[in-house]
Amino acid sequence: MGISHIVMIRHKHTCPHLPQTWRGSHQPMRRPFFTFLIFAFLVNCAELWAIEVRRAEPLTQMALSSGHQQPPDINDAARFIAGLTVTGTGPLAGWEQTPEWISFSRTINQNWDRFKVSRLGRIRPWANSHLSSLNPTTVFYPFSGPDFIFARELFPNASTYILCGLEPVGSQPSPQNLQPLHSSLGWMEVSMRSLMDAGYFVTKEMRVDLKQSPLQGTLPLFCFMLARNGDRIQSVQTTTNHAEIRFLARGDSRVRTLHYFNLNLSNGSMGKGNAFVQFLKSARPDVCYLKSASYLLHEGDFSIIRELLLTQCRAIVQDDSGIPLRSFAPERWRYRNFGVYAPPLDIFKKYYQPDLAALYAKRPSKPLPFGVGYHWDPKTANLMVFTATASP
Repeated sequence: MGISHIVMIRHKHTCPHLPQTWRGSHQPMRRPFFTFLIFAFLVNCAELWAIEVRRAEPLTQMALSSGHQQPPDINDAARFIAGLTVTGTGPLAGWEQTPEWISFSRTINQNWDRFKVSRLGRIRPWANSHLSSLNPTTVFYPFSGPDFIFARELFPNASTYILCGLEPVGSQPSPQNLQPLHSSLGWMEVSMRSLMDAGYFVTKEMRVDLKQSPLQGTLPLFCFMLARNGDRIQSVQTTTNHAEIRFLARGDSRVRTLHYFNLNLSNGSMGKGNAFVQFLKSARPDVCYLKSASYLLHEGDFSIIRELLLTQCRAIVQDDSGIPLRSFAPERWRYRNFGVYAPPLDIFKKYYQPDLAALYAKRPSKPLPFGVGYHWDPKTANLMVFTATASP
């Protein structure tokens, strides 16, 4: 029971120590002295009642309700669920001493260090060499789910990132939705595992993991990645299907924005007058990034979003699971290919592209230094950069 409930008790409950003749009486007291005595007695009674209520509360609840302090800084909450020590002195700092957080932090630090060495730490140097000429202001990453970190590393200087997926937005992490710790931290570890092991989130696993987590939704995962990247969150605003996070990159005073939309991009949801289509057109993304997209843009049911990308973006960076090569008109698009084109996974084998295989055979390129999408092994990974040379 929090402080607000204690205040309500003071106003609503009859004091058990009052004589019966004084309870519920609405007759005005004629003497100031008796008025003062009644007032003093009531205050003392209420304080005793509040003390009894406080003593009955569990320790973890007390940490949430003691004092009238403001909610902990969102950056401390982000650091806590990222396995990093917090800077404040609230309940999160105390919870860092628990066996649950100590074990979680140790595991996450080991996994993240391995992820940086094997994949993440190789992306930005490669991007600086091969993508810096794109210099996008706004990056659109459809079918991303909560995978912000790859877009952040490939396009580190962008001001706006627009992501969307079927996973729910959820709510920002705070002490109120972290208990029990073993559950919330356990689900954080599980939810991040596929990204750090394979380089992408598994949609089916995400649906189960995020529904059962006390944190809920993709927002905690964005906070995790921002904290791990050294970014500082300025504000978080959410609706049912949209989150907007404003943040500062380390060493940069420019405020940047991450948008996430819980959205189905099939034609049935993207018809005429669709609000997201209007938002995207007004945002005017310079670059679209596509990976681990389940080859959905090969299908006719995703023709609206496919045509939108081909007409709105001046560059598209993707692996073979994105837009099929046949959709890029040679008179409009110039391409560069990187890595190796290997056949898709067995579950996607029908999306093998003979024309793309011929392109790679004609223009062989060096293997990428990192895995991409479903091809986590750099020896079989591919990326293509399509740059528009003419208006659609």
